Amino acid sequence: MGLLDKVDNIDEEKPAKAKAAKAVAKAKPKAAKAVAKAKPAKAAKAAKPAKPAKAKRAPKEEKLRPTGLPEGYELAGGMPRYIGWLINVAWNFGVLIGTISIFMFGDPDMTIPFLLAGAMIIANWLVIPIWTGRNIGEFVSRTKYINSAGNKPIFLHAILNNSLGYMFLIGFIFIAVNFQEASNSTGMTYIGVGAVFIVLWVVNFFFKKNSDYSQGLFDLAFSSYLVKHVASGDETGWLARFESLGDFGDKWAQRTADRQEKSKLKAEEKAARAAEAGEAEESEEDSAESEEESED
Repeated sequence: MGLLDKVDNIDEEKPAKAKAAKAVAKAKPKAAKAVAKAKPAKAAKAAKPAKPAKAKRAPKEEKLRPTGLPEGYELAGGMPRYIGWLINVAWNFGVLIGTISIFMFGDPDMTIPFLLAGAMIIANWLVIPIWTGRNIGEFVSRTKYINSAGNKPIFLHAILNNSLGYMFLIGFIFIAVNFQEASNSTGMTYIGVGAVFIVLWVVNFFFKKNSDYSQGLFDLAFSSYLVKHVASGDETGWLARFESLGDFGDKWAQRTADRQEKSKLKAEEKAARAAEAGEAEESEEDSAESEEESED
């Protein structure tokens, strides 16, 4: 009996162990899954360094624009201005007026002279001023335009300044040609444009006459001054040829100054002679009066 009881006990223990083993086996994967699902803790983010405070920018110093005539320059006198104006008129309109005169008195082929006159006008009005900042008259008179900073003005100043003479001429032609057609709108338009061109020239003339620096309308607009020019001697090519034109202007100015000096001396001599004659007459009158008194 005792053996049978032991066998029965062994049989009862085996299934219990098997169930326990199965339970343990089933529990393991769940634990593994739990471990797999567990995510590693994120590392704490490093604190960002504090941004350094921006240094305040120093306020920019306001650049003052220079005004007035720059130091080291001398305004061009009346004689250089006159020489420059006369040379420009002769260059711009000399060939053109001569060609028109010949064309009016005959009917020849004047194509080449007209083209030559147009080329001379364009060269002195646009090409040379844009390239060098001066025109033919300024080269001959040894003058140039500078701004308040002592530099060459923008090319628009030279173009507009050189356009004043053409504006006056074109305005005069517009008014003269369309004067009889003032009754219609087209004629009035041309007359109005011509009047504006002439008024601009007149205003520029009065500005120059009343300005302390002899500045015209566009000179004031661009703060430009006509001053004496001294050649550096480093010019080559066409610039050297243009600068050599100043020799002619210097001779012309010297001759004019000599004539003025001679006329001044003559006027002084005449005044001295007149004074001497007056003194002689007074002395004669005094002597006559003294003789009359002595006779009495």
